[in-house]
Amino acid sequence: MKKKWLAMVLVGVMALSLCACGKETPAAQEPATEQPAEEAPVEEADSQEGETGEEGTEESYGKILFIQTHNNNSFMSYMGEMFEKVAEENGFECTHLTSDSDEATQLSQIEQGVASKEYVGIIVDCTGEGVTQGFKEAKEAGLYVMTLHEGVTDNTYVDGIVACSLAETGYQHIKLEVDELGDSFNLAIVNGSEGHGATVAIREGYERALEEFPNINVVFDGAGNWNAEDAMELTGNWFSSGTKIDGIVCMNDGMATGVRQVMKDNGVLGTIPIYSNDCEQDTLKAVEAGEQSGSFDMNALAQCEAAINMMKTFVTGGTPEETEVYVDPLLVTVDNLEEYRASHGGY
Repeated sequence: MKKKWLAMVLVGVMALSLCACGKETPAAQEPATEQPAEEAPVEEADSQEGETGEEGTEESYGKILFIQTHNNNSFMSYMGEMFEKVAEENGFECTHLTSDSDEATQLSQIEQGVASKEYVGIIVDCTGEGVTQGFKEAKEAGLYVMTLHEGVTDNTYVDGIVACSLAETGYQHIKLEVDELGDSFNLAIVNGSEGHGATVAIREGYERALEEFPNINVVFDGAGNWNAEDAMELTGNWFSSGTKIDGIVCMNDGMATGVRQVMKDNGVLGTIPIYSNDCEQDTLKAVEAGEQSGSFDMNALAQCEAAINMMKTFVTGGTPEETEVYVDPLLVTVDNLEEYRASHGGY
């Protein structure tokens, strides 16, 4: 699959807009004396039900199934809302499910969707590799299969991939620390859980940056397992050691929340630059208060638009120019915080 990097916006939030892609066709009307069975076929009657005005109807491309891993934070909730909105504006009827981060649940949802024979395609924010069995069943049933945000390693039965470049967030975490501290300082790295796909991807970016800036001294490097409690325990031990820490990078905001508490307990909150991912509300408040330098948004709107556009190309018989699309993340700092909040419904 080809790879495409969309233009990066790292210093401000791009102004994004959604546009409807409906195609209007004249509404058919027949005299009352005509035979209704012959002159008013089902297709025409259905199109009249969807009239948006006197001139015609909005074209429909069928029904799609969108399954998210979860919607337990502000980013994932926003992504779900944007997906539904973009799908509707582009002529798709959308069923939106969440899997509570459970792989077996997600696989069952995929299989039920396939068995229903309602859908032209499925788009999945994947919980893990186990869902590939569902992808196989979907392809055998003639559905288009795409992954969004979180994908799988085995893409044998996947037609299209859309995600944010997590590796780029990792690289930029450290590059931004260099911008603040110079290219020689003591760095602490808080990873996600070992072996997790997102951990691997972000780590790729860290390694690229560390190779570019060899004078950075990584004094601590451990797993916070994506949650505040583990990150607090991990970094609490680091600060207790007495080793000087100049900068900290975290793979997500949840862990950054725990790290900020440890920094507060040690009297250094706001004096050590820290970058993370997700732009959750607590982190945005910390950015506003000067307690964190910044966080990266995974550009949910751009991901949803790219996924829906690709699915539309598939179902209309076309061939997408790219079948593997990575959108660039959005950096949020105190400089563009209010603009970002305004563009994301005020959160």
